[in-house]
Amino acid sequence: MIDEPSGDRDRNWAIAKGVAIGLGIAVLGIGPWAILAPLNARVRPDLPWAAAVTALLLTLLAWWLAGGGPPRASRDARWRALRLWPDKRTRDAGRWSAETWMLILAFALLTALWIATTSRQPAPDLSEYPTTAFRISAFVMTPLVAGVAEEMAYRGYMLSRLERFGPHIAIGVTSLTFAAMHLVHGIGVLWLLPGFFAVSVVYCLLVRRTGSILPAMILHTLGDAAYLYFSVLGGDLGLLVVR
Repeated sequence: MIDEPSGDRDRNWAIAKGVAIGLGIAVLGIGPWAILAPLNARVRPDLPWAAAVTALLLTLLAWWLAGGGPPRASRDARWRALRLWPDKRTRDAGRWSAETWMLILAFALLTALWIATTSRQPAPDLSEYPTTAFRISAFVMTPLVAGVAEEMAYRGYMLSRLERFGPHIAIGVTSLTFAAMHLVHGIGVLWLLPGFFAVSVVYCLLVRRTGSILPAMILHTLGDAAYLYFSVLGGDLGLLVVR
């Protein structure tokens, strides 16, 4: 057996570490809503307290990842890794160009394709969403949590930590991980994985182009909300009202 060169081992370990950190942030960001929302459906569903608690925890997580709080020694590193705002010390940071708008167009086309290929679904069973307040909070928070938490995790920390190995490896590994993690929704989404990979590539390129994850956060949230509206609710917001 030929031993793997130490340089390759170090690189693979660093890549694995970057992926693990990104996944950890994703769990921290999405986990509270995934745990509290079902509980809210049973305990005081008339009061969307899970949405309020989740929003607070997500805000605190974003604040810390962006360099807030202790330890002071890592503040600058955390701020640079998250890329919540463009680094003005970098030339062309925050630049919007024709390529940026082309990426946004690509996102819109991929989202439209996603919705078109998943729109023929039976009417959703919303019996587990017993009140209007809870249904509205779920409709708002589900795409918001995914858009904010996943961008901080994947196109924020994971992409930043992997970029030292080159943009192709960083974007490829980040997008492959992002697509693969959607399998937690079941094997039925397997045929959608190429689309998730493609849209992640668009998000990665957009972050690298603008120097910030904010545009990707906004697009991600809007895309997931559009999917909920058209594909899950069938374009009928009246389903959010309990009669």
